[in-house]
Amino acid sequence: MVQPKVQVLVIGAGYAGLLATVRLAMKTGIQNVQITLINPSETFVERPRLHQFAANQPLEQRPIARVLQGTGVQFLQAVVTAIDPKRREVTLQTGITSQRLSYDYLLYTAGSAVERESIAGVRQYAYTLNPGGPRSAEALKSILPQLNRQAGHLVVAGGGPTGIEAAAEFAESYPGLRVSLITQGELGGLWGGNIQSYIHQRLTHFGVSIRDRRTVHEIRKNELLTSAGESIGFDLCLWAGGFVASPLAGEAGLAVNERGQLLTDLYMRSVSDPRIYAAGDSAQPVRTSGVRVRMAAYTAAITGAHAADCLYNAMTDRPQKPLDFAYLGQGIALGRHDAVGFNNFPDDTPKWPTFTGELGVLGREFFVNLLADLPAFERRFPGLHFWPGRGKSKPVAGLQGRKEERRTSPSE
Repeated sequence: MVQPKVQVLVIGAGYAGLLATVRLAMKTGIQNVQITLINPSETFVERPRLHQFAANQPLEQRPIARVLQGTGVQFLQAVVTAIDPKRREVTLQTGITSQRLSYDYLLYTAGSAVERESIAGVRQYAYTLNPGGPRSAEALKSILPQLNRQAGHLVVAGGGPTGIEAAAEFAESYPGLRVSLITQGELGGLWGGNIQSYIHQRLTHFGVSIRDRRTVHEIRKNELLTSAGESIGFDLCLWAGGFVASPLAGEAGLAVNERGQLLTDLYMRSVSDPRIYAAGDSAQPVRTSGVRVRMAAYTAAITGAHAADCLYNAMTDRPQKPLDFAYLGQGIALGRHDAVGFNNFPDDTPKWPTFTGELGVLGREFFVNLLADLPAFERRFPGLHFWPGRGKSKPVAGLQGRKEERRTSPSE
């Protein structure tokens, strides 16, 4: 009797999902497993380049189907609208057509998006660097040139890497713009020292007006209000606040944290359902190897590869290995010809050495390209991707506290 194939569904083809899919496919090989990857877009989105995309820079297209050639993976371009863990089903929407797919294992890599609900007016009046939809990076491509010709005022709200990179890119690409960068804390204070000084220097060089230590209270049409009562007018506002995970896991009644990330163990299994694995921005281990796993392309690649390994080991009754990794470095683009890169091994704390100028650009470009190319490398050289671990660190308590965990039911 022919045994039915084990059905593995993967939701999302970002840095975690695409790498995990290819890695798992190459591991299972000729075994009786069918992997189906579901993603809304037919192309892979390089999130660290969305500010470049919005500035109309020519970027390499990476069709997902091309990456999956020869892997045996079925690719469906569709939107997942619901997960039913009890029935082991997901609901898909393709245009006006809806369908359900069953799974034996689910790999949840649905990613994240810019958070737009915590501040009044953001959804209605601000743009984001989300890849698609209204007021997205796609929309900015046509609006920014027109605003540049009109010498308009662009306000970037958010002083993290996304806001810094966007402010520098848009100020350099569109010199007719007046660009202001508003941040709640001290700009660059997350890194401090020479890194902070260099970021200030380069933004000032591009004519960016830095307004830090300001908390955004509300965004209205052509006006940003701070909690101190200050009114800042704008022609266009780019909201570069924090990220939140897809709401799918919470809506399915699975355990998530306050940002909607699916809570997992050290083997990337949902703490609610051992048939569901998760990785990337949509996952948060409740315990780590001593290093906090934050939302980033680098950590998405690591957790994606680790989730694929753990899922394969579970299907084949092999021993599991807990998540253990260390950060290697970080790079922040400062326009088209400058960047600051620095060592943050192993605990995400900035350390010597720091690279700026051409070296900074080369370093950042190398790693951004590498992360995007990993699925293709994995297809050609299975098992190639590996990452540094701390090794000596013991698992410590993470995000399991009641304040950050919430359980919801599908009806809520």
